[in-house]
Amino acid sequence: MKKDDGDLMDKTTQTLPSNELFITSVRLTIMILLFNHKKINFTELQKLLKLTPGNLDHHLKRLEGANYVKTYKKLSSLRRPLTLVEITPYGKKSFKEYITNLRDVLNNIVLSSEK
Repeated sequence: MKKDDGDLMDKTTQTLPSNELFITSVRLTIMILLFNHKKINFTELQKLLKLTPGNLDHHLKRLEGANYVKTYKKLSSLRRPLTLVEITPYGKKSFKEYITNLRDVLNNIVLSSEK
């Protein structure tokens, strides 16, 4: 390993955004979808992610526990209960910080590889 590689590794690990909730691809995808669409119905989200209801519920509870998303029920036009998942203002702010930090880390890697 060259000295420059060690410097890059130090810079990367120091600036790598650390948010344990976004480590899993499922939760990261949930946050990306909600960041772009604000709210999505549970069934639609389940189909998009190809998850069982219980598995999706588990991931949503983890995100709800951090106040990143909220779920609530609403009657649809057919008078059927509909569960909606919505990103919270805190979730939007936190996710934006996460992706901004991640972008900066990736840009540093690209810039370092061009030297």
